Amino acid sequence: RKQMKSGGNRSKKVKVWVRVRPSQNFADDAIKLDPEGRSLQISVPRPGGDQQPQQRGFANNQRSDWSFRTDGIFSNSSQQEVYETVGADLIESGLAGYNGTIMCYGQTGAGKTFTITGATEMFHNRGLVPRALSHLYKEIEAKSDLAITVRITYLEIYNDTMLDLLATMPDSQEAGSPLVITEENGGVYVKGLNVHLAQSEEEALNLLFEGETNRATAAHALNKNSSRSHTIFTVYLETRSRFQSNSKYTTSKINFVDLAGSERLQKTLSTGKTQQEASYINKSLSFLEQTVIALTEKNRDHVPYRQSKLTHYLKDSIGGGCKTILIANIWGDVRQLDETVSTMRFAQRMSCVASEPVENQRTDPSIMVKVLEAEIAALKKELAMHNTLRFELRQQVQRYIDGDLDDIDLTSIRQIQAVFELNCWPPSRPGRVAATPPEGAARSLGPSTSGAQLGGEAVGDLDGRSFGIAARSEVGMDESGVFLQSKRREAAAATAASSKKQRQHPLGAGGGSSSGAAAGADSEGTLDAVGSSDPAAAAAARPGTPPSRTQAFEEFKKELGSEIYRILNENRTTMMDKKKEYSNLASQVNTTKTEIDRSRLRLDALKVEREAQGNLYTDEGELIINEEEFVEIKKLRQLKESYKADFDRLKELKTQIHYCQKMVDLTRQKLIQ
Repeated sequence: RKQMKSGGNRSKKVKVWVRVRPSQNFADDAIKLDPEGRSLQISVPRPGGDQQPQQRGFANNQRSDWSFRTDGIFSNSSQQEVYETVGADLIESGLAGYNGTIMCYGQTGAGKTFTITGATEMFHNRGLVPRALSHLYKEIEAKSDLAITVRITYLEIYNDTMLDLLATMPDSQEAGSPLVITEENGGVYVKGLNVHLAQSEEEALNLLFEGETNRATAAHALNKNSSRSHTIFTVYLETRSRFQSNSKYTTSKINFVDLAGSERLQKTLSTGKTQQEASYINKSLSFLEQTVIALTEKNRDHVPYRQSKLTHYLKDSIGGGCKTILIANIWGDVRQLDETVSTMRFAQRMSCVASEPVENQRTDPSIMVKVLEAEIAALKKELAMHNTLRFELRQQVQRYIDGDLDDIDLTSIRQIQAVFELNCWPPSRPGRVAATPPEGAARSLGPSTSGAQLGGEAVGDLDGRSFGIAARSEVGMDESGVFLQSKRREAAAATAASSKKQRQHPLGAGGGSSSGAAAGADSEGTLDAVGSSDPAAAAAARPGTPPSRTQAFEEFKKELGSEIYRILNENRTTMMDKKKEYSNLASQVNTTKTEIDRSRLRLDALKVEREAQGNLYTDEGELIINEEEFVEIKKLRQLKESYKADFDRLKELKTQIHYCQKMVDLTRQKLIQ
């Protein structure tokens, strides 16, 4: 009890529920159930403990009073109530990608097999497995956007030997080497165990019934249909999206473990083969308890999973990353108090095992390869387009330098950056401006100016085309932008042509043409005048403000992007029409469903009225109904057909709308880029 109270959050521990088998000789005085407080008190009388211990010469120190706390108690509970409490959530978690295990533990005859598989005589006595399968396939049908694959195995551990209970199925592989437990990717699997695909609830139940037929059972004094082995019914789930083509998917497995009951030979009176089976059962259950004890010890480095086949197979199913639920089946008979205490002590230890479920998300390698190949192809296409645009821009810059082009058409910041990356734009740093000289001056520049020095750096014919340009590391962009640079060069050229005879500016030790020097000096002065000294001249030379981003985008949609914009509008219109049709059809389906319900109520009323008046039959024994009831039946049939057709169309429209939405998103992305 101290461990359970100090264990912290119970949501991170194995859940333990107690199910009490009804008995005519229930020990009301010895067993006190408190379902509201989720507690159980047991008092075991010890003969000789307090009866004159001094005369007997010994003291009985055995514990006689026990108190256990659980997560819930099932007393006189139906199978449906048990499943809704502990089983339904396990199926929903499995579909979300979480492993789950339900394990029934207890003495022989306490009702473990009844809890797991139920009784075959009556439908309402179905156990956890049949109800879980029914729930699972209903959820699969409801989740139409997911592709869920169900596979089933049924393993039996008899006398510490593993057997495949579904080996007799037609699609099973021929028995070869013995089954071997292997560990792969953090999970435990049995090599050689047949895994059967179950595409419907009927197929899954057939597998369950086939396995139940092959189980090993025997009779003894306490149970005429005692299970002589441990069985593990496992459901493997694989969930993928039908609409998203990514490589992510989830896997999970749900184990239903029916442990063989612990036995005391003095009570079961087993002999021969049954006695040998009881020995193996008790031995494996002892190993299971040792494993549970090791899991509860915080500083324990080694957990003895490999002591038995049972513990090894349940290595990834007892706590850890699995959602584990233990149902402790007890027999409240007066003669079974010792076994009840033993079962509850095991349940108490099990409740201390940590259990923190984690989602099992996987990556499909084949889909990942396709996604990466598509991404590489897109990047190659983008790189080729970038190289083409860069080449065209380089040609424009060269034509502009050669004087064949009046202006460079720059429509985006990226193009401006590309111009600077091409190292073709003259720098605007003060003292290192190399402006374009007038036509006559450009022709007069000779080899002597190509090696001239200005400010310690080479200025001259770097490209062999008599055009002064600084090194790329010294290129600087004026804050006024590229358009102001163009205007400044034009103003500098005009000023240099008119005043080259009045100003002289030496180029330094290298010597050179005086006209080129004057042009360079006057260019600098004129640029300064345009940029700062003369506001009126600068305003006159400054180009018009470029259009805003929104305005430029609207112009792009009308000109270069008109075709893409037209396709985008068509996709939007189609999607809106589909959504409108979907909304109208959904309303129509709901109306039809309401009419079906009303028609059923009218049919029930007519049936009650007919039975009250007395049923009439033909000579062949067929029931005679009146015309009003016949018309109502015909109407109900038509409504059902209409409902089915409209519902199928509704599912088809949902897929089409999703497709249209994808097309709109792709077209919009293309337009923005």
